[in-house]
Amino acid sequence: MMKPIFFLLSLALLLSSCSGLHSTIQQGYAYQMAEDQAATLVDSIIRSNIVSDRMLPGSKLVASGYDRSLTDTQTYTATAVPVPRQQAFGFELKHEGTMFNGPSKAKRMFRSLNERAALAGRRVSISQ
Repeated sequence: MMKPIFFLLSLALLLSSCSGLHSTIQQGYAYQMAEDQAATLVDSIIRSNIVSDRMLPGSKLVASGYDRSLTDTQTYTATAVPVPRQQAFGFELKHEGTMFNGPSKAKRMFRSLNERAALAGRRVSISQ
């Protein structure tokens, strides 16, 4: 009786561990740039990692899309967060789903987003 319960709990833990958030805001920095540049960055990071027919509706500063493999799905959402007092934008990449490689892909996407942002604007501290 304990084996099925242990298996189900382990499976639930594994499936729920495939979500997370990478954030320059939480890390205490942003990049000085125009709103249009920030919008282009979040859109381009999703479009370069997700096939076009799997893009989800977004807004100017939010882009989203998903990957699917059989019954597993992973959704990725890139957001530009305004930091008005610095005339800058922080960036966040959220991922959630059940794909085994979802967390590693999200980490690569966030790294690429940071690299592109560094080319577009100067990194500034937003710590108090």
